[in-house]
Amino acid sequence: MPKGQAPSLMGRALRYLSRREHSRQELRKKLLVYAETEDEVDELLIKLEKQSWLSDERYAEGLARRKSDRYGSLKIVDELKQQSINPHTVSKIKEELKQSDLERAWALWDRKFSSVVAVEPKDRAKQMRYLVAKGFPLDVVSKVVSGRFTPNQESLI
Repeated sequence: MPKGQAPSLMGRALRYLSRREHSRQELRKKLLVYAETEDEVDELLIKLEKQSWLSDERYAEGLARRKSDRYGSLKIVDELKQQSINPHTVSKIKEELKQSDLERAWALWDRKFSSVVAVEPKDRAKQMRYLVAKGFPLDVVSKVVSGRFTPNQESLI
């Protein structure tokens, strides 16, 4: 590319996608700044999807994989919805994450609180708030915080 010449819209899109996966909405927003019309960006996005350079499903799976060790299914699903990911893809990932929510919540709780089951209501509330803020469902949080779940056994209910 000659000095001083701006990269084409396709070049910019490929540069963004070579660094990491992007959702369609996210890439569209980044490219609109450099495009003359919105239709130009939409046509490019369709072309990128047909050539498998851009995939919302791949983006969603990658995001879930990256964030699943620190966040619960509720928070990850909410982020996917904000990125306008296909509802079918979101529900598929939600089901996969729900299967491991209990183990992931316990691991996060164990790292933060060293497996100390809180006796005092104040401490128990603090632990529950922490896990709920991380996006874990309340039923999962109550099992973990009350000590009714350990990774080697199912709940003792």
